[in-house]
Amino acid sequence: MKYNLIADAGSTKIDWVLADREGAVVKRFATGGFNATIASEEQTRTFQAELLGLLENCPAPDMVYYYGAGCATPESCLKVRSALRDATGATGIEVDSDLLGAARGLFGSRPGIACILGTGSNSCLYDGERIRHNIPSLGFILGDEGGGAAIGRQFVKDWLRGGIPTDAKEHLDKLDFHLELKDVLDNVYRSPAPNRYLASFLPVVAELTDTDYGKSLVGDEMENFILNTVKQYPGHSDLPVRFAGSIAARFEGILREVAEKNGVRIDMIVRHPLDGIVRYHSEKTTNHG
Repeated sequence: MKYNLIADAGSTKIDWVLADREGAVVKRFATGGFNATIASEEQTRTFQAELLGLLENCPAPDMVYYYGAGCATPESCLKVRSALRDATGATGIEVDSDLLGAARGLFGSRPGIACILGTGSNSCLYDGERIRHNIPSLGFILGDEGGGAAIGRQFVKDWLRGGIPTDAKEHLDKLDFHLELKDVLDNVYRSPAPNRYLASFLPVVAELTDTDYGKSLVGDEMENFILNTVKQYPGHSDLPVRFAGSIAARFEGILREVAEKNGVRIDMIVRHPLDGIVRYHSEKTTNHG
């Protein structure tokens, strides 16, 4: 029996599935997030050690399909491929972007516009197998509209500059929420993962979505994403649009409302695309004998 190890890897968390070639799941597990573009040598070693430990006493995978944050250049893909080879001993390893993984998980072999709203954000025009067009996300400093880091960034700015309305402020007081300028600056400008730090404020923002401020904060960021990415793809009015990611799932109601207002038809929102990715590879194996 041959086995596939498949990863949906974000900056905050990696979801893994070990499955046979027919798609029957042997084991599911999660490890800490990993962004191939910015990961240090120490973070890479931690990534390997976690994976090695969790695969102990499991059937050895023959193929690894890794879809990961930061896997956008040959250099970053090589870094991940080398780490996976050392950790798994697999004979075949394919490393692609988390965006391609989301597209395959959302659409299988059908075309459409695939979107991710997680810690960051991204989107693409997908032809049923590969990405045909991608409007760059530009990362949390220049872009990532609608993602957790962008929403958290705006919330932190509003808090520190006194831009949060009274009713929302009163709600935050009930939560005993407090934030110091020094802590923010240290975490944003000196920590190894400022995007994750900013996204960590999402549970607080979620508590505010019953207020006009909270709903507007999330809605404005999601509208920025719709306008600057989804509506820039040719055929966006005719193609199905699907979303994956924790932020898309958590704020599904606001996302659907904003999309409808802007003439975008969303026909699916899932938190995790991994089950769809497993199906995609099992179907490919079956179809190719």
